[in-house]
Amino acid sequence: MNPIARSLLVLVLNLLPAISLAEGKPPSAADFASRPDYSRLQIAPDGRHVAVITEVDDQQGLLVIRLADKAVIGRFTLGLGGAIADYWWVGPMRLVVSGAIRYGSLDEPRPIGELIGVDADGGNRSYLFGYRAPIGAIKSRGHGSRGVDLRRRLESAMVIDPLPDDPQHAVIAVQTYAGGGELGKASAVLLDVYSGARTTLKAAAIAGPSSFLTDQNGTVRFVVTRNRDAKVQTWVRRDERSDWQLLNTGELADVDISPLRFSANGRAYVSSNEKDGRDCLFEQDLVSGDKRELSCDAVADLGNVVFSFDRREPIAAFYQPDKPRIQYLSEHPDRVLLEKIQNSFPGEIAVPISATRDGRQLILVVYSDRDPGRYFLFDRDSEKATFLLAAHAWADAKTMAERRPITYAARDGAPLHGYLTLPPGQPEKAQPLVMLPHGGPFGLRDDWSWDQQAQWLAANGYAVLQVNFRGSGGYGRNHLEAGQQGWDTVMIDDLTDGTRWAIDQGIADPDRVAIFGASYGGYAALMSAVREPELYRCVVDYAGVSDLKAFSEDSDVADSQAGRNFIDRFIGSSSARLKAASPLTMIDRLKAPVFIVHGEEDVRVPFSQATALRKALDRRQHPYQWMAKKGEGHGFAKPENREEFLTRLVAFLDQHLKAADITAAR
Repeated sequence: MNPIARSLLVLVLNLLPAISLAEGKPPSAADFASRPDYSRLQIAPDGRHVAVITEVDDQQGLLVIRLADKAVIGRFTLGLGGAIADYWWVGPMRLVVSGAIRYGSLDEPRPIGELIGVDADGGNRSYLFGYRAPIGAIKSRGHGSRGVDLRRRLESAMVIDPLPDDPQHAVIAVQTYAGGGELGKASAVLLDVYSGARTTLKAAAIAGPSSFLTDQNGTVRFVVTRNRDAKVQTWVRRDERSDWQLLNTGELADVDISPLRFSANGRAYVSSNEKDGRDCLFEQDLVSGDKRELSCDAVADLGNVVFSFDRREPIAAFYQPDKPRIQYLSEHPDRVLLEKIQNSFPGEIAVPISATRDGRQLILVVYSDRDPGRYFLFDRDSEKATFLLAAHAWADAKTMAERRPITYAARDGAPLHGYLTLPPGQPEKAQPLVMLPHGGPFGLRDDWSWDQQAQWLAANGYAVLQVNFRGSGGYGRNHLEAGQQGWDTVMIDDLTDGTRWAIDQGIADPDRVAIFGASYGGYAALMSAVREPELYRCVVDYAGVSDLKAFSEDSDVADSQAGRNFIDRFIGSSSARLKAASPLTMIDRLKAPVFIVHGEEDVRVPFSQATALRKALDRRQHPYQWMAKKGEGHGFAKPENREEFLTRLVAFLDQHLKAADITAAR
């Protein structure tokens, strides 16, 4: 093949399984309320099968597809409405699945600590870990059987190394619970993926949430812990005979160090924010302590790192100050191939997410601001990318809205970044605008990728502004920590300044601006409306906080000392401070009508937050709409409730932002 031909990948459209779309049918609320059709595609170590999370028998499950003939050979579900938190190929024909429960749409499925082994054809299922595992399955290296009844012991587990050269075993992390909401000391454990037999390898250095990293030989070498003050501590073993040594000491005492992978020569690749508070990529010699910077960005934190297909050397690093940026890191042949792959998808981002043991076949996910993601099988020998599946089969990128990166200066001069989603085919001026602050808020961010809610609003004629206000992740520790104790001040100011920027630019009609958010975003919507009563015509509070004092006592965040310390540090430690920062305290300033949306089983932001707000509005005869759902947690999980919410959301916005005479309505 000549060099020009080799630089172009042949895209073979081979849909698996076949999906038909009605020609010309516009997406509906049901479409936008739906979960991905397919997610988390992974290829087996020998390349003969792929597994994918999808709907199986009306619940989330796992399909295994034979690539030779595109036949579904295996199905797996947890039953009883369970979800799949994660799964791993632990051999060419064996998987380990982590079970989960989905409490609400704003939460990722929460692992319940159980591991189940299953063959690729769906047979030979083994309950490997959890309270239903058999007594006596646990062994501790050098101490024999301990005969522990797991039904009386609180533990959870996840796979940390599937040991690709040992199809009989995997290394798992076992987290213990000390009671009273506190975590005990975790351990790395060797698990037999057929029988469930366990052998303890190494305990963590201290109690608390812990994550482990093994080296190329499967030896546990790193553990990252978080103490009660939410401080990250990274511990390393110089070799398999050494004990833990703390890396965050001396000049690195306040630095977050996250190990990513080991190289073939025993060095480690780590993410560290020791340089101006931004996460950068370093290579570190664990014996000498020498460290070399490999990649950094002047604005954004390190995102995804792509390693060579033999998993030994980093070949590219992704950053996202606005649109994703790729830094290529070496002249490794796989780096050259990765650049060819990326160049074959102009305007999109192509990321390898799974590879065979020999690195000859890859699974790529290709996405953009208009495309929620497509999966391709890439063959290294032929340099062909074969289309497999689309994350949302109904989503046509040609009809979706552009997400335009924007920057503006806050009132104190700080640079802020965000995204403007514009209604397709509409003039870019005097638009009805929805400010959409993200939840979290600390450490989370909005990015350039396809956003389901923003696209729904844009499809219904609304411009959408999303801002990575201070406290958001992705822009370094200084940007994140600038939001401490600023829920009601600097973070709200950043949102207000973003709204005024959109008005000053002529993008937003000043008489047609709304604010809508979920979780912290719901709080931010309420607080923005009471602090700036003339700026917003209506407010949507979805699972938001209205009373911070009650939240600090009733939320599941307050169930542990670490959670209570987090509230004290990042939100406020005194009753007076929490009261002053609560929207209910200033509810008399509110002028805009409110749409209150909440799940009655929410434990993160309890339902009492919504009922307290409703009572306060009733006393003042303030206009509001109400949507509460039984059996729903932090956000709606049921598709019918999600569809109803999206429909009512647009109707509420239309009522207040698309009236014939907005000025008269004021």
